[in-house]
Amino acid sequence: MVKKNKEKKQTSNPILLFFFAIVIPFVVIIGIALFTLPFLGEDVQNWIKEKNIPVVSSLVSSKEDKQMENKLNKADETIVTQREEIEDLNKEIDSLEGIIADLEMDIKRLENRTESEAETVISAEQEEEEIKQTAASFRKMDPEKAAPIIQNLDKNIAVPILANLSGDVRGAILAEMEPKQAAELTKEMMNR
Repeated sequence: MVKKNKEKKQTSNPILLFFFAIVIPFVVIIGIALFTLPFLGEDVQNWIKEKNIPVVSSLVSSKEDKQMENKLNKADETIVTQREEIEDLNKEIDSLEGIIADLEMDIKRLENRTESEAETVISAEQEEEEIKQTAASFRKMDPEKAAPIIQNLDKNIAVPILANLSGDVRGAILAEMEPKQAAELTKEMMNR
């Protein structure tokens, strides 16, 4: 009876039988194949890859595959590096465009300032010419008639007119003015 039970236990476990009869020999054969494949040469390895034998074809790799994989890795690294460089260059372009915009605004401001300064210079030249012409008119006038007119002018106009007159004409006109007013105009002429 004990023998019958032992026989039943051995034959009754089909999983162990499958494991020992099929799985272990299969694993051993694959191990031997993987160990010997590198020694068989590339022709056998290529044949295995072409036949697309499951498990074995994925484990077999040639030197060309490794070289190709290395090249792909290097290419990927180069692409990443170049993308970073492109981003840096785009940032630099944006920065330079901002600088260009600022400089263009500065140019416009300077052009406007130059135009206004040119207008100021022209108007100052015109004003000086008008002062000279007015001074010439006072030079020809009698000092008694010129003095009250100059007294009633604004100091900013009277002083340049007097400055454009000769010393004799200026002295005669100032002599005909009220002393206080003549002193103020003389003082203004000295400060200029």
